[in-house]
Amino acid sequence: MAKPRCVITAELMEPYLSQIKDMCDVTVGGWALEKRLMSEDELIGLLQGAEIFIVEFEQVTARVIDACPDLKLIMCVRGNPVNVDRNACTARGIPLLYTPGRNANSVAEFIVGAMIALIRKIALSYHELRSGRYLGEPKDNIYDVTYRDDMVWSMNDPGANPYIAFKGFEVFGKTFGMVGYGAIGRKLAKILQAMGMRLMAYDPYVPPEELQADGIEPATMEEVFSRSDFVSIQCKVTEETKGLIGAREISLMKPTAYFINTARGVIVDQKALMDALLEKRIAGAVLDVFWEEPLPANHPLLQMDNVLITPHIAGASSDVPVQHSLMIADEIARFVNGESPKRLFNKEIIKS
Repeated sequence: MAKPRCVITAELMEPYLSQIKDMCDVTVGGWALEKRLMSEDELIGLLQGAEIFIVEFEQVTARVIDACPDLKLIMCVRGNPVNVDRNACTARGIPLLYTPGRNANSVAEFIVGAMIALIRKIALSYHELRSGRYLGEPKDNIYDVTYRDDMVWSMNDPGANPYIAFKGFEVFGKTFGMVGYGAIGRKLAKILQAMGMRLMAYDPYVPPEELQADGIEPATMEEVFSRSDFVSIQCKVTEETKGLIGAREISLMKPTAYFINTARGVIVDQKALMDALLEKRIAGAVLDVFWEEPLPANHPLLQMDNVLITPHIAGASSDVPVQHSLMIADEIARFVNGESPKRLFNKEIIKS
């Protein structure tokens, strides 16, 4: 029996790519080959005759789907396949698969690292040193040193004492509140509990008993915002979550609390958060996602010392492609063997 033709524009890792090649007649292109996104017309040309399409970043529009009559399966290697037209897939009877939790470890570890980098002023102190502050005079020979028993940094220099300027606090015993308790939350909870933090979470789709079994206090949105030392947004973008966090929620935060968003900017009201930061009504924020990306060069966030911003890299781990490659190879095997998929995104296709 002939192998199904499979087009891959996603980054897939070995040994899983070879496993897929054993099961399918594979063509690799687009982002996977050239690190550029293909246009609609390019995708349509590449997908002619293909039954399976494995995509990561390219926009798979209704026009693309309608122009490729042989497509039987579309697989997106993301936790939320927003770049694929779900309705068009369903209308054609095409299962849309995804890779839930593929970057859960990566994002969870990033949240912990960024949180500590901000509150312990690690990133700020590094920036200040690189900018020339708190340094001694240049030396001809940096290896010509005078040993002292008590080696400290500028302790007697008023206004130039990094020990005071960059003094932070510990997370032990602090309360971490989550909005959304999915794959990332579950990974994150284990790390934070090991660090001695108290956890609470708001997620209307997770039974309180499940949260309690994981050692997490079930809470309302209001309780998470009013009682937490850190509030972390970890929910997916849906019609329900767009604009979920606004001025009312942020106003409940303690003045010593920090806001963390590694989900999506659209979940949070930009002006409400910016006003709270500019007016120092909250202590600071960790932001990896924004309302417009790239962030405009004149955005006020770039001038704030109490904010740690990163360019949407919480999921940028070299281990993430390994995780999604494993899931994709598993789903290809199920497809080839005539089995039902495990990771179906457009579940409404079963009813239709």
